Amino acid sequence: MIARDFASVLRAGDLVRLVGEMGAGKTTFVRLVAEAMGVDLSLVSSPTFVLMNNYPCQINGEDGSIAHLDCYRFGDEDELDALGWDRVCDDGSIRLVEWPERIDGVLGDEEACTVRISHVDEGSRGFVIEVPGSWMERSSVLALKARDAVKCPTTREDVHPECGSWPFVSERARMSDLHGWMSGKFSITRPMDQADLEQE
Repeated sequence: MIARDFASVLRAGDLVRLVGEMGAGKTTFVRLVAEAMGVDLSLVSSPTFVLMNNYPCQINGEDGSIAHLDCYRFGDEDELDALGWDRVCDDGSIRLVEWPERIDGVLGDEEACTVRISHVDEGSRGFVIEVPGSWMERSSVLALKARDAVKCPTTREDVHPECGSWPFVSERARMSDLHGWMSGKFSITRPMDQADLEQE
């Protein structure tokens, strides 16, 4: 899943600009990123009316926090001061900002990752992730490499690279594949060892 892969790349102090039209899925993406970082999904909500939510999280096994900002209703950039934006910037929170163009004057030329989300069809979203140069040193950044179109291992249908269930054509196909392992239809050809059990 793209959100989980993206979460693995994030570090304390990162700024992420989330760009997309209304209803593109920016808040849903934040929810899934936060969940991948150990945040209880039921606690993550849109900050449209409160403007900013903060969530304690795990960043590479260390305690950290996510600041999720929705700037759609911002009257002017001075409102950031009232929200404690300076504190959020100073404490190393990961900052995920929806509608960042409304506070460009404050963000200035701070190095940021930009995630552009668009509708592909009713059930799919397209992602274009523009990674800043400094992120290229992170070993996990390869998880953000563009995917190739593939054939679903269960149905043999074509799977779009931006499909949320990639490399499977659907969650149903993914679960069918899992059932094959659980029912004994699939097996590995060598004895399992402790290293296999410890892999995530």
